[in-house]
Amino acid sequence: MEAKDSAPQKPAGLWSELRAVLDLILDFSFKHFVTPRLIRLLYALSLLAAVLATLTWMFSGFSQGLLHGLFNFVTGPVAFVLYVLSARVVMELILAIFQIAEKLREK
Repeated sequence: MEAKDSAPQKPAGLWSELRAVLDLILDFSFKHFVTPRLIRLLYALSLLAAVLATLTWMFSGFSQGLLHGLFNFVTGPVAFVLYVLSARVVMELILAIFQIAEKLREK
C-alpha cells in the first residue's frame, strides 16, 4: 500500500516545481532569478540540438559524394564534443554570474 502512496508524490513535486518556475517568471519585481532554475532545461535542449545537428551533418555529406560524406562522418563527432563542451562552459558561466549576483545581494 505504501508504494501507491509514494507514486503520486513525484507528479505533485513536478507540479510544485512548475508552479514555482511560473511564479518566478511572472514576478515583475525581479527579486528572484529564474535562469538558475531553468539552466538544466536549457542545457538539455542544447544537447538535443547538438545531437540533431550532428546527425544531420554526418549524413548530409553523402548526398554530395562519398569523400565529402566520409569527411562529414568523421568530423561530426568532433564537432559534437566541441559544441557540448562549449555549451557546458557557457551554462556554467551563466550560473557563476548569477551566483555572484546573489552573493552581492546578500551583502
